[in-house]
Amino acid sequence: MMGRCITKPDRLAVRSVSMTGLRPMRLVFVALVLPTVLAVVLAVVLAGCAEGVRAQGPRSASGASPTAVVMDGAPGEALAWSEYGKEAFDRAKRENKLVLLDGAAEWCHWCHVMEATSYHDARVRKILDESFITIKVDVDARPDLEERYGDWGWPATIVFSPGAEEIAKYKGYIAPDDFVHLLEEVVRANRESHEKKSAPEIVRTRLSPDAFAYAARDTEARLASYWDDDEGGWGRMQKAPIGGNNAWLLHRARAGDAGSAEARKNAELVLHKQAKIIDPVWGGIYQYSAASDWDHPHFEKLATFQAPAIENYAEAFALTKDVFYKDRALAVRDYVKNHLTRADGGFYTTQDADLNAHDRAHPFMSGHDFYARDDAQRRSVGEPRVDTHVYARENGLLIAAHVSLYEGTNDPTALAAALAAANSVYATHATSSGAVAHDAEPRAKVLFLADNAAFGLACVRLHAATRDPVHLERARKIAAFIESELAAPQNAGLFASTKDPDASGVFATRRLPFEHEIVALRFFARLAEQDPAWAATHACFVADVMSAVTTPEDIHGQGRWLGDYLLAESETRSLRSRCR
Repeated sequence: MMGRCITKPDRLAVRSVSMTGLRPMRLVFVALVLPTVLAVVLAVVLAGCAEGVRAQGPRSASGASPTAVVMDGAPGEALAWSEYGKEAFDRAKRENKLVLLDGAAEWCHWCHVMEATSYHDARVRKILDESFITIKVDVDARPDLEERYGDWGWPATIVFSPGAEEIAKYKGYIAPDDFVHLLEEVVRANRESHEKKSAPEIVRTRLSPDAFAYAARDTEARLASYWDDDEGGWGRMQKAPIGGNNAWLLHRARAGDAGSAEARKNAELVLHKQAKIIDPVWGGIYQYSAASDWDHPHFEKLATFQAPAIENYAEAFALTKDVFYKDRALAVRDYVKNHLTRADGGFYTTQDADLNAHDRAHPFMSGHDFYARDDAQRRSVGEPRVDTHVYARENGLLIAAHVSLYEGTNDPTALAAALAAANSVYATHATSSGAVAHDAEPRAKVLFLADNAAFGLACVRLHAATRDPVHLERARKIAAFIESELAAPQNAGLFASTKDPDASGVFATRRLPFEHEIVALRFFARLAEQDPAWAATHACFVADVMSAVTTPEDIHGQGRWLGDYLLAESETRSLRSRCR
């Protein structure tokens, strides 16, 4: 099986909107231009598809396990990658070359392995140099590309025509021999076929309360079908700390109805079990366990996983008063404080699984070896690289988590950390409209729903905790930006980003990202609770966005990651009932 580093392994359904109309799109292998490559690629793609499993290591085409050298992600000579953008695609047109995009994450072990092996293979380099413009993208720096290709990575290998139309997508690590064969097939088939197909246009309609109720029951039953009674959590081939699902169980446990006792029992089971992948030395939760139990951690630490872990354990402590949960919430919070926090309070993004994965001047050490050490032994050799970008989305999630920790434990330092991060990030990321940029670029050409939904939610959480009107005013401005700049026509939902003036080909089609639309809906629900005037004028807007994401394709495409949808449906229900 193929190795890959993925933040949400089962998500398959997305929607897209082109300039000519609404188009549903399902992320399957692209055989629109290269039907003759389909059989070759499916052998690679399907190897990693079962229940979103991340294999413990890559395999060669023969099925043999690779050597230790192949498994090693030690960096090699720097490669000459083009920068993602208009210039690279213009060059591809001029030179009539295909474009290969390597979607990778700085923290991703298998991205490092593929860089060190496949991309340094002389045969691969020859084909790429002759027939491709090669682009490498840090997906954490581009939320639009992270959303677009998240189901294919990481790493994700995407091939485009010279006109920037998708030709093929490959999932996860590809061994050198396989990569040579695939690239040769792509080049050959591109010379032979230029067939294209289009998708039908659709128009969304507002759903009735009965339709929403049916969708919620069906989604809850679907989520329950993934439940593992023995190990807790959802799915049995790989265990991931799915914060939204945990939050849904805790929400149900607080409801006080017939299902509350079972929800509480399941919440306590999964939170005890997943505590095994909290680093016992430095704290912080690892990304997942690469097995059917919680005993095989993969060692990346992502801000997007620290935040729900803090929130889940804080809420569990508030519910049960069991100090086990408080201790775990504080262990994750202390990791964030000690390793992912800038001097002015802003939060960093990720920490690598491996030591010196980006530094050829120092010895490489795998995460398995590094994290087996105690504190002194770790510090004697260094620390895995921390991505010190301060992104608005990650900060929004961690700010909200710290508010939950404050509310659940009455720890004033948690609220102080949330306030410091919020004020620091807003000072450097806010645009003239009051929306936030992804990085500290208030004049950025493209702004993203992911950043504004998460940071807007953080603002309303801070307002609820402090009653400081500054936070509510920031939330109002962000909501106004989302409505005016990101609402899709024909009630189709919310775009992933503002229009990119430099986009061409497939990138000119703005996406409708289910995951971030859901965060936006939860933000709107909180804003409505705290701002009756906003609620009075936006009930139907929220109902339309909720309707847009409530489709079988969207919901089923999330696999086992369904808790956030259920929370959004529940939290917006009262507001939607006011739409007439």
